[in-house]
Amino acid sequence: MELIQGLSRMWHAMAERHKAQKRTIEDAKLLFHQHRPSAATAISLGPPEATTPPPAAVALECEIQAWRGALETWLSAQRAYARALAAWARRCLGVGGAGARATAHAAALPPAFLACMEWGRAVDEATEARVMDALDFFVAGIGSVCSGAATGMEGMAGRVLCAGMAAVTGAMAEFAAASADSYDAAVVAMTATAAARAPERGKEEKLGQPQH
Repeated sequence: MELIQGLSRMWHAMAERHKAQKRTIEDAKLLFHQHRPSAATAISLGPPEATTPPPAAVALECEIQAWRGALETWLSAQRAYARALAAWARRCLGVGGAGARATAHAAALPPAFLACMEWGRAVDEATEARVMDALDFFVAGIGSVCSGAATGMEGMAGRVLCAGMAAVTGAMAEFAAASADSYDAAVVAMTATAAARAPERGKEEKLGQPQH
């Protein structure tokens, strides 16, 4: 029960964090779209006469690449942890490979093991590919601004950066919403499973009590 309660608390916290993330991104998107027409022409990462990549563009490119790497590392660590728990549960139960859900016998499975297996399945189904693609698109756009700084592309900087930010915020909002829904569903499923097993646990506790 302690493992189930711990996982449920963690999933609930993750769902709330992803919801807050989505709200923040949506607010940023709204602010961005309100100012996008003027930003597209006003943004300048360096003087028009520059013959080398603007320092601001180079710094932004490095920051986005670092953030992408940190996000990928965090998601990989979370996925590895969930998969390890799922593999442990499958070994204990003698259930098949990584894709096994054991839904036919779910009612008979210990809730803790079922929770681990379902979490492993959920993280395998989740994908951050669109977020990574959007970040790569953003970085590529910044790179084009850097390489074209002295060849007449400086006037395109605002439009390129706006397109990149639009792609990233859209993908992040979608990913945050999907992640929140996934963790909410996990909490609901775990609560339902625990509730369904409560009468059974009560009977087991009564049978274990000494008779007077």
